Amino acid sequence: MFYNYSHNSGYDYNECIARGACSVSPNVSAIQEVMLIIFKQMADYVLKLDEIEEEGLEDIKISIIGQLIMLDSVAEYSEEQLLSMFNIQYNNLIKLKTSYQSHCKAKGLKCSDIKDILKFSPDMKLSNIIKIGEKAYLERLKQITSDKKYISEILLSVIKSVASNIIVFSEFGKSVEFACNKVLDALNLFNKKNIKQEEIKIQISSLAELNIELFKLIFSAKIAAYGDITETEVSYSTRPNKAILVSGSNFSDLHAVLAAAQNDDIDVYSNGNLLISHAFSLFKEYKNFVGHFGNGVDSTILDFATFPGSILLTKNETKNVEYLYRGRLFTTDRVSPKGIVQIVNNDYTHLINSALEAKGFAKGQERNSVVVGYNEDSLNKKLDYISENFNKGEYEYLFIIGLANYSSAQHDYFKKLFKLLPKKSYVISFSYGENSDNSFVLNLGNDYSIVLNVLAKLFEKIQINSENLIFFLTKCDVNTLSNIINLKEKGAKNIFLTECPPFIVNPMVLKEFIKIFDVHNTTTPGNDIESILNNK
Repeated sequence: MFYNYSHNSGYDYNECIARGACSVSPNVSAIQEVMLIIFKQMADYVLKLDEIEEEGLEDIKISIIGQLIMLDSVAEYSEEQLLSMFNIQYNNLIKLKTSYQSHCKAKGLKCSDIKDILKFSPDMKLSNIIKIGEKAYLERLKQITSDKKYISEILLSVIKSVASNIIVFSEFGKSVEFACNKVLDALNLFNKKNIKQEEIKIQISSLAELNIELFKLIFSAKIAAYGDITETEVSYSTRPNKAILVSGSNFSDLHAVLAAAQNDDIDVYSNGNLLISHAFSLFKEYKNFVGHFGNGVDSTILDFATFPGSILLTKNETKNVEYLYRGRLFTTDRVSPKGIVQIVNNDYTHLINSALEAKGFAKGQERNSVVVGYNEDSLNKKLDYISENFNKGEYEYLFIIGLANYSSAQHDYFKKLFKLLPKKSYVISFSYGENSDNSFVLNLGNDYSIVLNVLAKLFEKIQINSENLIFFLTKCDVNTLSNIINLKEKGAKNIFLTECPPFIVNPMVLKEFIKIFDVHNTTTPGNDIESILNNK
């Protein structure tokens, strides 16, 4: 059984459905527009200062990248916090402009300033900023054709994806300036009045390739920091005791909590994409790391509301917690959403005390466990076996399905699809299914860096551009479009994408993306299988 699937249909929902809103509000869009204008202008000045060999810019580059990935969660912050964020970034923009002008003057260079820098006053209200954003958005639409508009939005999506992975990699103490520069180059493209479509496409392709490089670096960094991966059984049961829940995907934060709480009588549970952490050898050393709690990656409202202890939201996670009770929610982010307690200087005392004061699990509950990870030798032998049979024609079709994020509707879809698979088909699934003679199921807990490492091994043995290789992508998030672009750039012919929520990708942008990159929407199992056979 996979983490995101439950036979209880009561868990068949995601966060946007639970909140009753699955799209981005106009006010949020306006705020994002203003922030994007500030970031793209900061990118311009940082790159100009780079050209004249100004030093000490890496921190400001990381700051821009870090703020970029917060754009999609601005609704989580109070008006006071948003105004503070605006003032900080606007002041950074003015400082960069002043620094650039000073260097130009000192070195006798001709400056090329941005003329349309937005002007804010210290007493400006959020409503005024929203009006500025609405006006800026409409002006942008007037200056760009519809085809460029959609592909520009695709570029912005890929920029956010790369930015999120830069921050993840930087958590390992690695220099990321090489990647920051590429993101800033792409962001600076939005400062141009007339962007050529070909320029946008080149940037999209370059960033998608950079994303794969980052995933490789992240995978290597995880192995170096947390040890080897092994096949591991993870408990979903709870037991009577005080408890802490660590949610998100940041291994560093999880490790810090386990170390801080190891001498207290507190059980620590993972949540969300941290399921796979149980497969790493370092985390097995902590006796207080007792299992995983939750019903799915997209069910934090239910998980948090039913967890009787303190909860840590790890860095850079979309929170969606505005409707939750307060007091037991903590975060390691530099700016904490309204009602969430910020962890400062890696001091987890308040988190631990909150867990001790909470009621904890009174009785505990027995649940089925899951198996995650893999044993390296067994995995390599399995991939050799699959690729050898595929290359010899013993398997006419090879289906790759994942990641592990699907509703009961998707479960029903794949259950029917498996029954309709052509003869001599084989399935590698990171999502749906059970191991059988014609399928290999690998639960990697939605960790892209690990999944892509496994696929890289496979593609060393088979041709990714084979007409008989079919991908079904069952999870839509910040990395999805970038990963599809990379697959298409490498020659993948058949890619099917399941539903993509509008708060992740604008439906019109997704429609254009599907057309540009020749991607299929899933329809019905019968129609999709027929489409595959007809394209042979």
